Amino acid sequence: MKFFLDENESPAILPPLQMVFYEHTFRSAHDEGLSGVLDTELIHTVSQMGYDAIMTQDSNQLSNRGERAALVETGLHWIGHKQPDAEGLLYVVNSTAAYLAAMPHILQEISNVTGAHSFHVRNLPLLKGQRVSVNRLKS
Repeated sequence: MKFFLDENESPAILPPLQMVFYEHTFRSAHDEGLSGVLDTELIHTVSQMGYDAIMTQDSNQLSNRGERAALVETGLHWIGHKQPDAEGLLYVVNSTAAYLAAMPHILQEISNVTGAHSFHVRNLPLLKGQRVSVNRLKS
């Protein structure tokens, strides 16, 4: 399957996705020379290029009548998540981890559906206590 990374997603998430899901193609708007293209045109172009899904943080693509119609018309799946409430490395790590954890489920579901579908990826908890416990070792 071919996955297109919208320009609002960090291209830093591409290498881990490409490494883990090496049987699939992951390319960015920058890779394809599609930065700055308006969404309705982008959806049609990405579909014509043989992509199966667009990965984005732009939930307006689902609520905007024209953009949603373009998704339905082209059969392009929408995979998205909310922007993590983080910056820098924590932002990139959270986005990457969320997609890595969700992708096996997305791949399974995509193979069982016809027509355009939306896949809402949940971000991981960001607080240290939600992700890690730290304990001093004692002898």
